[in-house]
Amino acid sequence: MTIFQKLDKWLIKVLRHKSDTPEELEQKVYLVRNGIMASIILSSLVFVPMMIYQKFHLLFLASLLVLAIIITDGLLMIIKRGIKWFLYFYYGGYIILCTCIIMILGGLPNSLGVWGGAFIVFMHSLAVKDIRIVIVNANIYLGGLVAIVLLYPILVPINEWTPEINNLLFTIDEIWMCLFLVKSFYDSIVVRTNEAKRKAEHLQKLDLLKSKLYANITHEFRTPLTLIRGNAEEISEHQNGETIEKAKSIMQSSDKILFLVNQMLNLSKVEEGRVPLHYVQTDLISFVRLAVGSFQGFAELRKIRLHFEPQSPQLIMDIELEKLEESLSNLLSNAIKYTHERGDVFVSLRLLNSGYSKEKQVEITVRDTGIGIAENELEKIFIRFYRVEDNRFPYREGTGIGLTLVSEYMKLMKGSVKVKSSYGKGSEFIITLPVTHNAEFEEVVPEKNKPLHKEEPRNFNYPADDGIISHPRLLIVEDNPELREYLVRLLGNEYQVLTAENGIRGIELATEHIPDIVLSDVMMPGKDGFQVCQKLKNDFRTSHIPIVLLTARADTESRITGLERGADAYLTKPFNKRELQICLHNILVQRETLRLKFNQVFEKKMDEQEHGLNGKFLEKVISLLEKNYKNDRYGIHHLYSDLGMSRVQLHRKLTALTGQSASNFIRNFRLQKAKKLLLETNKHVSDIAFEVGFSDASYFSKSFIQEYGMASTEMRKFFSFSH
Repeated sequence: MTIFQKLDKWLIKVLRHKSDTPEELEQKVYLVRNGIMASIILSSLVFVPMMIYQKFHLLFLASLLVLAIIITDGLLMIIKRGIKWFLYFYYGGYIILCTCIIMILGGLPNSLGVWGGAFIVFMHSLAVKDIRIVIVNANIYLGGLVAIVLLYPILVPINEWTPEINNLLFTIDEIWMCLFLVKSFYDSIVVRTNEAKRKAEHLQKLDLLKSKLYANITHEFRTPLTLIRGNAEEISEHQNGETIEKAKSIMQSSDKILFLVNQMLNLSKVEEGRVPLHYVQTDLISFVRLAVGSFQGFAELRKIRLHFEPQSPQLIMDIELEKLEESLSNLLSNAIKYTHERGDVFVSLRLLNSGYSKEKQVEITVRDTGIGIAENELEKIFIRFYRVEDNRFPYREGTGIGLTLVSEYMKLMKGSVKVKSSYGKGSEFIITLPVTHNAEFEEVVPEKNKPLHKEEPRNFNYPADDGIISHPRLLIVEDNPELREYLVRLLGNEYQVLTAENGIRGIELATEHIPDIVLSDVMMPGKDGFQVCQKLKNDFRTSHIPIVLLTARADTESRITGLERGADAYLTKPFNKRELQICLHNILVQRETLRLKFNQVFEKKMDEQEHGLNGKFLEKVISLLEKNYKNDRYGIHHLYSDLGMSRVQLHRKLTALTGQSASNFIRNFRLQKAKKLLLETNKHVSDIAFEVGFSDASYFSKSFIQEYGMASTEMRKFFSFSH
C-alpha cells in the first residue's frame, strides 16, 4: 500500500460523517490531502531559502498561507459535517489572503508568484461542479486582481526586497505550484477514469442482469407455448372444417414464437460467454447446398429465384454445424423477405488465401436484388434489437436478433461478417471463415425435406403397440399445474398416472410406488430434474426406472447434462404430443426386451450378468436365495427385509426387471435348483422337493408341471432316454 493510499484511508476514517454521500466524502479527502501536500511543499521550498537569507518578514507572510490551509483543514476534521461551507471559506478566504499579501509586498512585480497560488485555488473551485461556488470565487478573484492593479501606484515594497530574492522566490514558488497543478490534474484524471470505470462496470452488470432477465422470461415462454400447441393439436384431432384450419394457424404461430424464443436464448448464451463449439470435418459445399435447398420452397412461394454458385464441387473443412446453419438461415431468410417478386437471391462460395500466409479462408456470400439498406444504417444493423425501418416494403417483421447472432457466431468461429448495400438495388452479406482440418470427419446428411432454418414437428405414422403391458404406471413430475393437468389428460388413458408438483415429492413417490416410467420437468423448486434423475438412478430400488426429461432448456449443454445424469430421453418444450407418446412407448418396449433378458437370469452364469445397478441388485437377490433356498421358511418377508426394501418395492422392481412377482421368482429359483438335482442325481423326487425348500411334495409336483410342462419323473425319464 502506497503512502497516499494509507493517507486516504486515515482521512476517510477521520472525515467521515453519517450524512455524507460517497461523493462528498471523496471530495473532503481530496481537498484535505491536497492541502497537506501543499503545506509540506510550500514549507520545504520557500521557508528554507528565507531562513538562509534571514528574511523573517517574508517568512511570516509565507507562514500565513500555510496556516490558512492548516486551519481550514483542521476545522473540517473537527466539524466533519458538510462540505459547502468549507469550500466557500477555503477558496474565498485563500484568494483574499493572497491579495492582501501581494499588496503588502508592493504589487504584482514584487509578489514572489503568490498570485499564482490564488489562480490555482480559483481553478480548483471549478472541479467542485457547483455553479454558486464558482461564481462567488470568480468575483473574489477578479475583485482582488482589479484592486491590486488599481492600487499599485500607492503600494510601497518592503525594505528587505531585492531583485535577486524576488527572482529566487518567484522561481521556487512557480515550481511548487506547477508540481501542485500537475498532481491536481493527475488526481482529477484518475478520479474521472475511476468514475468512468465504475460506470462501465455498473452498466455491464446492468446489461448482464437484463440479459439474464430476458433469458429467464424467454425460458418461461416454453411452458405456455406447450399448452397452446398441445390444446390446438387436440382441437384439430376432434374437430373438422374451419376449426381445423384455425387450430393449424395457432400451431404455426406457436412454432414461430418458439423460433424467436430460441434465438433470444441463443443470444443470451453468447453474451454470457457459455456457448460451446462442436466442430466436425465435412464437406462445406454439400452443407451449404442443403441449407440453400431448404429455402427453395419459401423462395418459390415468394416468386423469387434462388441460386447457388460454388467455386468448386467439394471443400472439406471443420464446420460448427449448428452455428453456421443458423447464420445462413438468418441471412437467407432476410434476403428472401426483403426481395421483390421475380427478384433473385445468389449464394456463392469461394476459397481465398489470407494475405501472404499459408492460412486459407472460405468466403460465403449471400446477395439479393432487394430493397437494400441505407448507408447510414449499415453500421447499426448488427446491434442487438436494431431494425431498419422501411415503409416501402410490406414484409417488415423481425426482432433485430438474427443479424446480431450472425455477428456473434462469426466471432466465436474466428471469422467475420460484413455487408455491402446499395439503397434500392440490393444487399450483399459476406461471411469469411478460416479453413482448418482438426476435427473428426463426419458425413452430415440432414433429414430429407427438413428445412434447416426451422425445427418442424415430426409426424409419426405408425401406431403404438398396446400388447406389451397393460396400463403401466407413469409418474409425472411437473411444477406447472396447467401443464401437469394437460399431461394427465393426454396420457391418462394409456397409463396409471401419479403426479408430483416438485422434485422432492417426485423422488418420494418414485421410491414409494416404483413406477414403470418417470416423466420429469428440469427447472423445478426443491430439486431440479437433473437431481431427481441422479437420485433415482443411483438408488438400487429405483435404478431400473426409465426417466424422460421434458424441459424448456433446449441447449445442447443441458441435454448432455441430462443424459449424463442417467436420463433415457430428453424432450424440449413445446413438444409434439405424438412424439411424447411414441417416446414413452418405445422406452417401455426397450424395457420389455431387457426384462426378457433378465427373465433368463437362472440359466446364465453370474459373470454374464449385467454389471449395472440392476445387475448388482439381481446378483444380491440370487446370492440371498442361494444361501437360504433350502430353508422352507425363507420367504418374501425375509428377502425384502434382507434387501432393505419394502414388500411393494421388491415386488415392483422384480416385476419390472424379470416379469415375475417376488413369490414367483423365489419359487422358480427353487424349481431351477430342483431340476438340476433331478437331472444330475438319483435322489428321490420327494427328497429333492424338501431339499430345495418345498415343505409340501404335492405342491412341488404341481408347481413343477406348471413351470416345465411335465412331471418331474417324466423329465428324468426323458433326459435319461435322450442320453
